[in-house]
Amino acid sequence: MKILLMGGTKDSVEIGKKLRNLGNLFVVYTSTTDYGGKLGEEFANKVITKPLDKNKLKEIVKKYNIDVLIDATHPFAVNASKNAMEVCKELNIEYVRFERKEEKITHPNVVYVKDFKEAAELAKKSNKVFHMAGIKNLKTVVDIVGKDRVIARVLPISVSEALKILPQKNIVAMYGTFSKELNKYLIKDYNCDVIITKDSGESGGFKEKVYGALEAGAKVIVVERPKIDYPVCFKDIDEVVNYIKSFVILV
Repeated sequence: MKILLMGGTKDSVEIGKKLRNLGNLFVVYTSTTDYGGKLGEEFANKVITKPLDKNKLKEIVKKYNIDVLIDATHPFAVNASKNAMEVCKELNIEYVRFERKEEKITHPNVVYVKDFKEAAELAKKSNKVFHMAGIKNLKTVVDIVGKDRVIARVLPISVSEALKILPQKNIVAMYGTFSKELNKYLIKDYNCDVIITKDSGESGGFKEKVYGALEAGAKVIVVERPKIDYPVCFKDIDEVVNYIKSFVILV
């Protein structure tokens, strides 16, 4: 049986390792980055590390004669998920989504918004903003808030891109996830009174960001997850693996 596991996340690596234990599987693992690809080397038969549009994804599914596609991409990787669903429908193969559980936090200083533009408009009333949502939407926030008032934490691999948006002194290059205490002290050290983050779930360190910010006396602006209607979706890794196991037994 041949599986295409779309990953680049911690969750996808855990899924991949558990799939390997099932045996009798050929696993193709995809990630948009070389680092993400490295994570897949210990369990995947084939690793592909490049961004895939719909046509390229379709070519891979055909080339490796994929039976089931598991979409374990980031909750905010909307285009990747939509492309995967369309390809599976067109080629009549099984699509399975793993979606991290949402962690809604109710607090007077935690505000949820629909997108990064709304988050930035709200944040621009503050003194200084700590952007804790990666590189992808950083420019949107900086364009509205101003580059002198935004601190951004990004992966070391994203520093060159971040330097095109912010001065060097406003960039924190670290690989996470991070503890509540570290988040708190970073926010305090940079004198930020607001953070912008997104609902990335437990494996994305969401709670640690929110509670770290609250303890630092900062307000929290959370960008909600996009809403997608998945045909098959699990929020537990073992449920995904057991679902695939049922296919293996049939084969």
